[in-house]
Amino acid sequence: MKKTLILALLCLSSPANSDARIQLPSLISDNMVVQQQSDIRLWGKASPGSEISVSPSWSSVPFKTFVDNEGRWELFVPTPAASKTPYSITFSDKDGSSTVSNVLAGEVWFCSGQSNMEMPMRGYRHQPVDGGLDVIICARDTTPIRMFTVDKAVSSEPLDSCSGHWALNTSDEVAECSATAYFFAEELRKVLGDDIPVGLIISVWGGTTVQPWMSPSAATSAGLDLSRLNEPVDRTTPDVLNIPSTLYNAMVSPVLPFTVKGMLWYQGESNCSDPGLYAQLMPEFVKCMRAGFGRDDLPFYYVQIAPHDGYGDLSDNVAPLRLAQSHLMQQLPYCGMVVTLDIGNRYCIHPTDKRTVGKRLAYWALAKDYGKNDFAFSGPIFDRMEWDGKRALLFFSNTGGGVSPLEQELNGFEAAGEDGIYHPARAIVECETGTLSVYCDEIDEIKKVRYAHSSCPTATLFDNYQLPAAPFTTCLLDYQSSQINISENE
Repeated sequence: MKKTLILALLCLSSPANSDARIQLPSLISDNMVVQQQSDIRLWGKASPGSEISVSPSWSSVPFKTFVDNEGRWELFVPTPAASKTPYSITFSDKDGSSTVSNVLAGEVWFCSGQSNMEMPMRGYRHQPVDGGLDVIICARDTTPIRMFTVDKAVSSEPLDSCSGHWALNTSDEVAECSATAYFFAEELRKVLGDDIPVGLIISVWGGTTVQPWMSPSAATSAGLDLSRLNEPVDRTTPDVLNIPSTLYNAMVSPVLPFTVKGMLWYQGESNCSDPGLYAQLMPEFVKCMRAGFGRDDLPFYYVQIAPHDGYGDLSDNVAPLRLAQSHLMQQLPYCGMVVTLDIGNRYCIHPTDKRTVGKRLAYWALAKDYGKNDFAFSGPIFDRMEWDGKRALLFFSNTGGGVSPLEQELNGFEAAGEDGIYHPARAIVECETGTLSVYCDEIDEIKKVRYAHSSCPTATLFDNYQLPAAPFTTCLLDYQSSQINISENE
């Protein structure tokens, strides 16, 4: 009798249904960064039919909505201009309330890819990050860079929740943060101002192809086999990381409701087995990410794979894959590619210089999204080829004042005549005209030129700000087109 009475009293003193209380996703939690001056989406779960009141401390009025029959709710809330002022957001319904604290308004970027994006500031074993130690020991929790790293997971169907937490800028947290993403954030703040917080949402898994990162609809459109999604998968499922959509479902889908400024992507090495397929998949991947975030103009900045001499039997595929990556910028708007020909490591697939990668990603964002960089952001982009007798004249856009260096023979150029067979060629930026001229004594008339067409090339062509040109190939018959033909004959 006594036991029963105690239990009854406990039940009366507790909420009738603790599961009915407002449930917030892990992304909406203490220390988060919200995109400044935007209508951000906030969402969660609660008792069906109940009214939800959301009260941000930056607003004098609450925002209200009702929970649907499945227990879900969402609404949009306008955010203030960026500052280091900490805010709070209180969520209330008939069952109670909860408050998210230490919220900053700033710039939020989604960062994804494989191991080079995953590589933490502390580096991998025997594989350091240049300057990583200085960044780690100088980290201060008052620096408004916040990081949310999505815990690794797989799923056969899209999920609406993921695990992770918003980390402050402490030494322990920075050591585990994506170095590339962190250096990107650091450069943004350096240019935009110390009072501009940056939030990084990081979803990464080393050694992965693009296929598992694609949405089921995008994978279907691309003709990929989704039959293995008919059964539940987990991390013990054989070859699970090669099953299309498994990472999208578990590590991207839960993030998509969050409002972001843009996306960074560093991946490609694991798709070297089939560069032609990669060329088909990447536009579909970008489209599915834009559809997921609900923005056709979502900035998508990505990194071209670096020189490396360890691809073995796949070495011949690396150059075509880089061309496929270059081609993406011409296929879709609001895309920008970082070139890494000058900062690779022929002995290690994980280059140590992640600061330069992060800065070059930031150059794109600062130029295209923040109006802070009218100088240079991409390196020279091949535009067209003309000819003058036996020499070919190559012209470029985005040179920041001209290609360089002047009057030096540049390695890595090859030329082909009518037979399509490439031979080493001499290339020089002539001082008098500033034009890149290509010569080849073995060819009567140059029909095609290509540059850096190998798995481990050396960068020799730069713009006026020392940003390297991307590998390219061209054909005399369509020199007026900037489209890059990545067929085997090229």
